[in-house]
Amino acid sequence: MAKKKSTYDNVFGMDPAEARKMVDSLTPRERETAERIAMGMTQAEIAKDLGISPKTLDIFRGKVKRKFKTSLHGIPRVWFCALLG
Repeated sequence: MAKKKSTYDNVFGMDPAEARKMVDSLTPRERETAERIAMGMTQAEIAKDLGISPKTLDIFRGKVKRKFKTSLHGIPRVWFCALLG
């Protein structure tokens, strides 16, 4: 079966303006979390860098996933697509 071609001219297949709106909807702490996930940091590295517990980080990651309407692995896709717009 052929893959559906995206109407957006980027490797993410996503509207950069929509991705930007998603990023703009984040609180400052959610934004810090999403940025570090996009950078490929581990959960332990992010928690230490932000000075929070891994359990607290789980809460922020869940909020980012809901606002981005994606899984943990989709966060970098939304984040970098927003940078295009």
